[in-house]
Amino acid sequence: MRRGLYLLLALFSLCAGAEEFSFDAAEFDKKTFEFGGYAELKQEAYTLRPDSVLARLNFPDGRERLDRTTGIVELSGAWHLQEAVIDLRSHSEWVHDQRASGDVQRIQEGGLHWMPGHEFSLDLGKRVQRWGKGYAWNPVGFIERAKDADDPQQSREGYLMAGAEWVKSLDGPLTTLSLTALAVPTHNDWNSDFGLPGHTNPAAKIYLLWHDTDIDLLWLGEGSRTARFGLDFSRNLGANLEVHGEWARIFDQPRQETDNLGNVTQSTGDADSWLLGLRYLTEREVTWIAELYRNGTGYTADALADFYTFADAALTTGGAAATQAATLAQVGYGRPNPGRDYLYLRASAKEPFDWLYFTPALTAIANLDDHSYSLTPELSYTGITNLELRARAAFTHGDRYTEFGEKPGKHRVEAYARWYF
Repeated sequence: MRRGLYLLLALFSLCAGAEEFSFDAAEFDKKTFEFGGYAELKQEAYTLRPDSVLARLNFPDGRERLDRTTGIVELSGAWHLQEAVIDLRSHSEWVHDQRASGDVQRIQEGGLHWMPGHEFSLDLGKRVQRWGKGYAWNPVGFIERAKDADDPQQSREGYLMAGAEWVKSLDGPLTTLSLTALAVPTHNDWNSDFGLPGHTNPAAKIYLLWHDTDIDLLWLGEGSRTARFGLDFSRNLGANLEVHGEWARIFDQPRQETDNLGNVTQSTGDADSWLLGLRYLTEREVTWIAELYRNGTGYTADALADFYTFADAALTTGGAAATQAATLAQVGYGRPNPGRDYLYLRASAKEPFDWLYFTPALTAIANLDDHSYSLTPELSYTGITNLELRARAAFTHGDRYTEFGEKPGKHRVEAYARWYF
């Protein structure tokens, strides 16, 4: 499998003489039928941390390496009628590593969008709403699947829902107002991972463009999840500087926490989460993104250390304690970012040193409570029409019983080629 990784990495060194970009205005004409998508081949090589708690839970065979090959095809199509659009985006994926092989097919999103006038529209189908202004996290993303902070641009699956939107342009400081009403019903056969079945789950968003500031007021009613509301904003402070933020309150959030001996306590209470960030473009076309994130439902450094201490001992003794540790990891402690306070920092440079079509970037994610962190350098190339090449490496660092110090992977190298059509 390493050969696949080496071949993908080698493509970066063979692209200096790639074809030039061409522009055809006819490609942007509105068509009755649209069809496109992409095919991707990705190769990953993991160096595992076999003595970490999460590695022992996920890889009980004690392996130190894992090589994975993934093939993905996403297809999207749209049929434009006079007042309606019928669209569909599918996802097919095949994965192979030393442990198993398998494939999955699903509909990422699709349905009917009907707009009888300029101010009103109806939507029915599977949708990704993309609530919030944050780049890495979205505390107000009440009705969407969470982003992967390590790769926030990844394609995500939506939820089945019905919605209506009304938009109005105005004169004065408030130039745009829109109201969106949604229902995200849950059933054993659909939206089952949203929460308890048998609920309608009403949600709403009010959007305001006020004094050149984007503002959203967001709400999710009690149902499969507890009730919550929040707000977000985004504003350009200059030609090259943008600030954004989010705040959310979750009511009656259930919480399960263990001490270092495995004594579990159950509690319920309100939780506040917020995010504050900025995006800055320098004169040399380096884009900086910085975000502070407070995860009100997360665990403190001491709480995480208690779990890791208990799980470490439980996995050594085995039996019911090991089963309990695995269950606790699944319900909270094993989430991608289970901590309380985070810093996200990313810098990406467009064609530095006259490297045409190359974009290097570096991303850091730090748990501010236990001082563990990850670093992800990457390099992408887009000099060949409809082809994107990207190579990344991820390194995690932290003391024993810290979040990134207990991640299963010590470091990872990956490369992919993605062809758009």
